[in-house]
Amino acid sequence: MRNLYAVFGLLLFLVSSPGNACAGSPEAPDNVVTSAINPAVLPDLKPYAPAPTLFGVYDPHGAMSQNQSLALEHKFVFWQKHDRKALVRDLARAQERGRSFMITIEPYTKAANWRDGGDRLFDEIVAGKFDRNIAAICADLASFEGDVFVRWGHEMEDPTGRYPWARKNAGGYKSAYRHVVEQCRKKLPLAQYVWSPKGEKNLKDYYPGDDFVDVVGISVWGLQRMDQDFYARDRGFFDAVGEKYRRVSHFGKPVFVAELGFAGDEKYRNKWIVQASDIQAIGTQFPLLKGVVYFNDREPHAWPGNYGKPDWRVPSKVVDRISSSQLAAISGLSLNRMIAQVSTLFPRSSVGRLAYLPSAVLFLLRPSLT
Repeated sequence: MRNLYAVFGLLLFLVSSPGNACAGSPEAPDNVVTSAINPAVLPDLKPYAPAPTLFGVYDPHGAMSQNQSLALEHKFVFWQKHDRKALVRDLARAQERGRSFMITIEPYTKAANWRDGGDRLFDEIVAGKFDRNIAAICADLASFEGDVFVRWGHEMEDPTGRYPWARKNAGGYKSAYRHVVEQCRKKLPLAQYVWSPKGEKNLKDYYPGDDFVDVVGISVWGLQRMDQDFYARDRGFFDAVGEKYRRVSHFGKPVFVAELGFAGDEKYRNKWIVQASDIQAIGTQFPLLKGVVYFNDREPHAWPGNYGKPDWRVPSKVVDRISSSQLAAISGLSLNRMIAQVSTLFPRSSVGRLAYLPSAVLFLLRPSLT
């Protein structure tokens, strides 16, 4: 039986071999619960026709560092406490792996408690008090020989108190966002700038304008306990993405699931895996969806409502089962068509396309698995 080496970059998030934890990562991955998914009973996945979608991962423990099918790495940084050495190291690693790079810049305040002074944050940003912080990070990113996605001030429309930039001040946020993009473009004129709401109904109030947004990001989580409490049923990838996709598609921008995670029992996770692998259905339902980035870590903050800190990490035992799961249509795709599809993701730069091509060529040239 001919098997698929890489069904879908997202599924290869289920690849892991413990690596070095990055600075600031909460804990080593030794405590990953592997009982949630039994590799022996994972569902068979249907062959698919590849779509021009960028697949990536936030992987602070390096569990997926050897995954040749992932095209993007994601990193979070605190702009008021920029660790230049760590960022330069991570950029070098992404470049060695032929991956693009997405950075989420978290604009905390300069107070001893980073959340204090949020009521003055936007005014201080516009006044230039964080320009040095912006310039330092964007200058480091400029050394990267590949496509860079800059995601600043995410989930701004949900003022829960977790982020000082998530406030009931849409006008202030928009002014601050525009200022940051203007400053960063001085160092990174070819970067893709990602405006990334959580996906709430009021997100449109925070949209900073077409000139400042290249990609719209959304956050998509599947937590079985919460599904049962709020919907009285288990939801899946299509449900969760569709609800938020409808709220951002009218902007007409490429859409990324900038953070994806799911946690629950075996049946629940398998449902998400199967739906997230159905490229044809995704292309039909979400034609603007051009990127999916998995959050391969434990949730750093407790969720409200007694849901604790969900563990989005996936067990390493799934690796062999997923990576050997049905190979199919990729081997029949011409190189010219692959290049054409990848090129649609990078309208500003050809460098990122070149960074992505090793994975594409690997798909085309890899011998069939039996």
